[in-house]
Amino acid sequence: MKRAWIPLVLSILIGVAFFSVRSTSQQGGGGERNVAILVYEGVEPLDFAGPGEVFASTRGFRTFSIAANDQPVESGNFFRIVPEHTFASHPRIDILVVPGGDAGNVLYSRETMAWVRKTGREADLVLSVCNGATIIASAGLLDGLEATTHQGTISSLREMAPRTVVHSDLRFVDNGKVITSAGVSAGIDASLYLVSRLLGEERARRTARYMEYDWRPEKLKFKVVKPGGGS
Repeated sequence: MKRAWIPLVLSILIGVAFFSVRSTSQQGGGGERNVAILVYEGVEPLDFAGPGEVFASTRGFRTFSIAANDQPVESGNFFRIVPEHTFASHPRIDILVVPGGDAGNVLYSRETMAWVRKTGREADLVLSVCNGATIIASAGLLDGLEATTHQGTISSLREMAPRTVVHSDLRFVDNGKVITSAGVSAGIDASLYLVSRLLGEERARRTARYMEYDWRPEKLKFKVVKPGGGS
């Protein structure tokens, strides 16, 4: 009779262990960093999918999309994204990724800009892609820093962020906490660089090989502004 309880006890223990691991993962425990990628109506597909693929493919990160609400948003005029989390309910955010696209839909939203401003200040790291730099600039996150953005947005960023040194010839710029990248595909390079900075170059190269992405950091033109940030 006593042995009859063994399968039941084992089942309970396994269930508890599974629940604990799942909960820890969702909360970003076990050394994981939570990466939140902002999505909004008109977000550029590769701007968010590129960094998303890098972080989601690298052990040590938990990656999720986030938006003002849980309604699907259109990207690239050919598909829609259902956000995993909303501004009202989400795990702790360690790394905030702000992609480009129809940035006006964010710049003219008081709710979204207030959230970006608050979250950007609280997060450990902020990474913008393409004209996502205009979003974090409007949130005051680029004041006194150096930055880059999409080639077509250089002049606009200089006008809206007069206290920011804007580079037109760099793939990305690392200020320590805030990293900005140039247009579209540059977000992949900046994300791999950030993985390298946090977890080592070999980890980043393994991710690039998995993605079959020809990543050659030694040939990239970028700038590390903050001493000790690594390159």
